[in-house]
Amino acid sequence: MTTLAQSIEQPAPVIDAGPSSWRYFRSAMSTILTVLVVVVASLSIVIAAVTHFSPKGQFRVFGHPVMIVLSGSMTPVIRTGDLVIDNPVTKSQSESLHIGQIISFRDSPGSKIIITHRIVGVERSGGSVSYITKGDANNAADSSPRPAADVIGLFSTAIPRGGYVLNALHKPIVLGLLLVSAMLWLIAGPLFRLARRMDTPATESSASSSNKSAGGST
Repeated sequence: MTTLAQSIEQPAPVIDAGPSSWRYFRSAMSTILTVLVVVVASLSIVIAAVTHFSPKGQFRVFGHPVMIVLSGSMTPVIRTGDLVIDNPVTKSQSESLHIGQIISFRDSPGSKIIITHRIVGVERSGGSVSYITKGDANNAADSSPRPAADVIGLFSTAIPRGGYVLNALHKPIVLGLLLVSAMLWLIAGPLFRLARRMDTPATESSASSSNKSAGGST
């Protein structure tokens, strides 16, 4: 006698491989971008706030004199529209500078106009020190020596076009846009994830109903 055995196919086990590498990458990039946006917006707002109450042309950021360049007299080292960041100098430091250094000084005692030029000569007379200065792009030295007491900073670095950015940060509409953009970026991610979770049950329910219909047909 021949016995016929009915073969019953068993469903293949489902293996949950977990989130894909692409999901991890996308999540990491989203986090990095969020941090960058928040940091840049926050730093911009802080800089705008700490410089807002400074006299025009005499900004200070974390104790460092900061100037917006309005002329090209120091081209190519410093160009028009650049943001000059100086190191602060004490009285003793201002009297011991040397030829070749770039300094920022008042145009005249008590003046609000700040000039950034290079030292090309040092004069000492009766215990007082003065500097002969010159713009790198100028043909001649400045008309008069600059007393050490008028030096407010020693050149550290220049941020290309940073002066335009700082001017923009002092406009209320720019600060408002920075705040709004940071807030929108922070809430966009959670809202997207919430919408995706709300959509998932509906999708699964639709798929389940489709499977039941398919199982009942012959």
